[in-house]
Amino acid sequence: MRSAFWRKAAGALGLVVLASCGSSTSPYGGGGGGGCTPTATQVCMVGLSFSPTSLTVSAGTTVTWNNGSSTTHSVTSATGSADVYDSPDLGAGATFQHTYNTAGTYHYYCRFHGINGNPPTGMSGTITVN
Repeated sequence: MRSAFWRKAAGALGLVVLASCGSSTSPYGGGGGGGCTPTATQVCMVGLSFSPTSLTVSAGTTVTWNNGSSTTHSVTSATGSADVYDSPDLGAGATFQHTYNTAGTYHYYCRFHGINGNPPTGMSGTITVN
């Protein structure tokens, strides 16, 4: 009689453990940062890349970068940029905004996962302002 009780108890415990192992996956999630969906003015940090890597906006537009991954990133203007900016370290779910007021092409990169240059390499992107 006692062994039947313990078998049932062990089975119930096993179900609880299995249920707690479930996960949800976002196509832009990158590991627990809450996910992110790119828009016409939002760039997502996905894993070790920006998505999209290239964005075209009108002068006066504010672009938002959203860290949809669990890795810390930054948004830093590349060498030679006429518009200089450097975000603080952006943890999971953090955002950074910058307004582009002058037409031109602006390269940026992540200080942690990109290499500065004009244009930068690695985790990097481009904003074209019309």
